[in-house]
Amino acid sequence: MRNLLLLNLVLTGFILKADDTLYTIIPTTSLVLDSVIVDEVLVEKITKPLNIFAERLRVLDSKTPMDLAYNDKVQSFIDNYIGKNKALISKMQGVKELYFPLFEQKLDKHDLPLELKYLAIVESALNPKARSGSGASGLWQFMYLTGKQYSLEVTSYMDERQDPYKSTEAACAYFSKLYEMFGDWNLVLAAYNGGPGYLQKKINSVGSYDFWDLYPHLRKETRNYIPTFIAVNYVMNYSSEHGILSICPEIDVGETDTLTLKKQVELKTLTEMLCVNKQTINYLNPAYKKDIYPKGAILVLPVFAVNDFLYNEKTNYTFIDAVDKKEILIDEDRIVYHVHKGDYLGRIAKEHGVKVHEIKEWNNLTTTDLDIGDKLVIYVKMNQKLTISESKLAKNEYIIQKGDTLWGIAQKHKGLSVWKIKSLNNLESDNLKPGTKIILPTS
Repeated sequence: MRNLLLLNLVLTGFILKADDTLYTIIPTTSLVLDSVIVDEVLVEKITKPLNIFAERLRVLDSKTPMDLAYNDKVQSFIDNYIGKNKALISKMQGVKELYFPLFEQKLDKHDLPLELKYLAIVESALNPKARSGSGASGLWQFMYLTGKQYSLEVTSYMDERQDPYKSTEAACAYFSKLYEMFGDWNLVLAAYNGGPGYLQKKINSVGSYDFWDLYPHLRKETRNYIPTFIAVNYVMNYSSEHGILSICPEIDVGETDTLTLKKQVELKTLTEMLCVNKQTINYLNPAYKKDIYPKGAILVLPVFAVNDFLYNEKTNYTFIDAVDKKEILIDEDRIVYHVHKGDYLGRIAKEHGVKVHEIKEWNNLTTTDLDIGDKLVIYVKMNQKLTISESKLAKNEYIIQKGDTLWGIAQKHKGLSVWKIKSLNNLESDNLKPGTKIILPTS
């Protein structure tokens, strides 16, 4: 049986691996192996273990024009991803289905290596809202000026660097330009990270166009950029071999369509009308910087939501107007606040989690002047309401005395406000009845 196996190995040219031992074919003269003549080859046992990382990268490298070389620098980043950063790769395996089909389509359109899709993991961990300390933004981490060069608009309401479609198109155009400049994919990656001007200076000073010659002369971030990219290619292709399981996101939007808004709409209003959660709308429209979509905004939404909106379009815009006018409240409560001695708009706004200009608008105030006893209408966000549970509250019961006022009680307790006392005790008015027990927080 052993002879047949060895002979088959010789005739087919396959490498046989067993128990971490590599068998290979070495040309020689005719020999007799266990009474079996094998012409001009000798099956020789190689005792050194097979480096499975190098072998797997060799397979990946054979399928791409990019240089997915293996060395000790790459190995250290592989070890990191299959070790302490294993959770990140699990997440990337789940999230990739949301973005990789788009990346592959755009890269193919520009005749670029499909492996460049993994660069978005290095840059942003596939988070379109990612923003670096230096101001780079989006899946491909464009700086403001570079984004402008590739027609990515940034306004007060939106940042197209965070738009997956437009930013990926821009990234592909940038990759193509860098390849025209350097003609080597490792240098393209280095220039993408460090800037083409910086890289060209290093090439001129070192006198080489080989990245690994330039390696010791580059700053740390750029030096490690290519080994990191190669390591990500490895772990994304061989994660299952290292026991790394996929963690799928909760977002499942299915088929989508676009909707052009005829009026400015807040995110909370859209979620109420369309029965689509905030996470899904934000995922589909990451370019919008705030929870407000201006008139003319083109939103990507699930098909059912677009159809429902258009079918009830007139009613929906009437609803939007009613929310804007506070005739319909979605995620807030209307309260009436009585101005006390020492009150001013800044303090009142801070206590209720709103803005001074909002209080002025809601009450038609032209100045910030207040008189004791004035009534102010304030719309308080539900998540701003006092939510101290009794199980976590160190309680202090207080019995109302004759002449007590909420303002006076609040002044005797540091960090306590009239609004907090009323919220905690569900008081509708400021009137206090002597002998009544109320609860005051002490922590």
